Amino acid sequence: MQTLLNKETPFTAAVCYNDYMAAGALSTLEEYSISVPNKISLMGFDNGLIAKYLHPKLSTMDYPIQAMAEQAAELSLALAKEDNTTIKGTIFKASLIKRASVSKMN
Repeated sequence: MQTLLNKETPFTAAVCYNDYMAAGALSTLEEYSISVPNKISLMGFDNGLIAKYLHPKLSTMDYPIQAMAEQAAELSLALAKEDNTTIKGTIFKASLIKRASVSKMN
Protein backbone atom coordinates (compact mmCIF):
# COMPACT_ATOMS: atom_id res chain seq x y z
CA MET A 1 0.00 0.00 0.00
CA GLN A 2 2.84 2.37 0.81
CA THR A 3 4.36 1.87 -2.65
CA LEU A 4 0.98 2.49 -4.26
CA LEU A 5 0.42 5.66 -2.25
CA ASN A 6 3.91 6.93 -3.07
CA LYS A 7 3.17 6.65 -6.81
CA GLU A 8 0.59 9.39 -6.31
CA THR A 9 -1.80 7.68 -8.73
CA PRO A 10 -5.34 8.47 -7.65
CA PHE A 11 -7.49 5.48 -6.72
CA THR A 12 -10.64 4.96 -4.67
CA ALA A 13 -10.49 1.25 -3.83
CA ALA A 14 -8.11 -1.64 -3.29
CA VAL A 15 -8.70 -5.39 -3.23
CA CYS A 16 -6.04 -7.30 -1.35
CA TYR A 17 -4.79 -10.86 -1.88
CA ASN A 18 -5.99 -11.88 1.58
CA ASP A 19 -7.33 -10.36 4.79
CA TYR A 20 -3.91 -10.18 6.42
CA MET A 21 -2.54 -8.09 3.55
CA ALA A 22 -5.66 -5.95 3.80
CA ALA A 23 -4.92 -5.46 7.52
CA GLY A 24 -1.45 -4.18 6.57
CA ALA A 25 -2.95 -1.91 3.91
CA LEU A 26 -5.44 -0.58 6.45
CA SER A 27 -2.62 0.17 8.87
CA THR A 28 -0.68 2.05 6.18
CA LEU A 29 -3.74 4.04 5.16
CA GLU A 30 -4.22 5.00 8.80
CA GLU A 31 -0.57 6.15 8.99
CA TYR A 32 -1.22 8.37 5.97
CA SER A 33 -4.43 9.69 7.59
CA ILE A 34 -6.54 8.26 4.77
CA SER A 35 -10.02 7.31 5.94
CA VAL A 36 -11.42 3.89 5.07
CA PRO A 37 -14.03 3.75 3.60
CA ASN A 38 -14.61 7.51 3.19
CA LYS A 39 -11.59 8.09 0.92
CA ILE A 40 -10.60 4.54 -0.08
CA SER A 41 -12.67 1.35 0.01
CA LEU A 42 -10.77 -1.77 1.03
CA MET A 43 -11.58 -5.45 0.40
CA GLY A 44 -9.88 -8.55 1.64
CA PHE A 45 -10.18 -12.16 0.58
CA ASP A 46 -10.57 -15.35 2.64
CA ASN A 47 -12.74 -14.13 5.53
CA GLY A 48 -9.97 -14.75 8.04
CA LEU A 49 -10.65 -14.28 11.71
CA ILE A 50 -8.85 -10.92 11.66
CA ALA A 51 -11.41 -9.40 9.26
CA LYS A 52 -14.13 -8.88 11.85
CA TYR A 53 -11.77 -7.41 14.45
CA LEU A 54 -10.21 -4.65 12.33
CA HIS A 55 -11.49 -1.10 12.45
CA PRO A 56 -13.38 -0.61 10.29
CA LYS A 57 -14.46 -4.24 10.03
CA LEU A 58 -13.14 -5.61 6.74
CA SER A 59 -15.41 -6.49 3.83
CA THR A 60 -14.12 -9.72 2.36
CA MET A 61 -14.84 -12.73 0.20
CA ASP A 62 -15.52 -16.03 1.95
CA TYR A 63 -14.97 -19.32 0.21
CA PRO A 64 -15.43 -22.92 1.41
CA ILE A 65 -11.77 -23.77 2.03
CA GLN A 66 -12.60 -26.90 4.07
CA ALA A 67 -14.77 -28.37 1.30
CA MET A 68 -12.17 -27.42 -1.30
CA ALA A 69 -9.41 -29.17 0.66
CA GLU A 70 -11.55 -32.29 1.10
CA GLN A 71 -12.29 -32.36 -2.64
CA ALA A 72 -8.59 -31.97 -3.45
CA ALA A 73 -7.69 -34.84 -1.11
CA GLU A 74 -10.38 -37.09 -2.61
CA LEU A 75 -9.22 -36.29 -6.14
CA SER A 76 -5.59 -36.97 -5.21
CA LEU A 77 -6.46 -40.34 -3.67
CA ALA A 78 -8.61 -41.31 -6.66
CA LEU A 79 -5.83 -40.40 -9.08
CA ALA A 80 -3.25 -42.30 -7.01
CA LYS A 81 -5.49 -45.40 -7.15
CA GLU A 82 -6.09 -44.77 -10.87
CA ASP A 83 -9.81 -44.88 -10.06
CA ASN A 84 -11.38 -42.49 -12.56
CA THR A 85 -14.92 -43.57 -11.66
CA THR A 86 -14.93 -41.64 -8.38
CA ILE A 87 -13.57 -38.41 -9.82
CA LYS A 88 -16.22 -35.72 -9.85
CA GLY A 89 -15.95 -31.99 -10.30
CA THR A 90 -17.44 -29.46 -7.97
CA ILE A 91 -17.86 -25.76 -8.59
CA PHE A 92 -17.19 -23.75 -5.45
CA LYS A 93 -18.61 -20.28 -5.06
CA ALA A 94 -17.26 -17.43 -2.99
CA SER A 95 -19.63 -15.27 -0.94
CA LEU A 96 -19.36 -11.56 -0.32
CA ILE A 97 -19.18 -10.66 3.37
CA LYS A 98 -20.28 -7.03 3.63
CA ARG A 99 -18.76 -5.12 6.49
CA ALA A 100 -17.70 -1.51 6.97
CA SER A 101 -14.55 -1.06 4.84
CA VAL A 102 -16.33 -0.38 1.53
CA SER A 103 -18.24 2.82 0.88
CA LYS A 104 -21.83 2.55 -0.19
CA MET A 105 -22.51 3.81 -3.69
CA ASN A 106 -25.66 5.86 -4.30
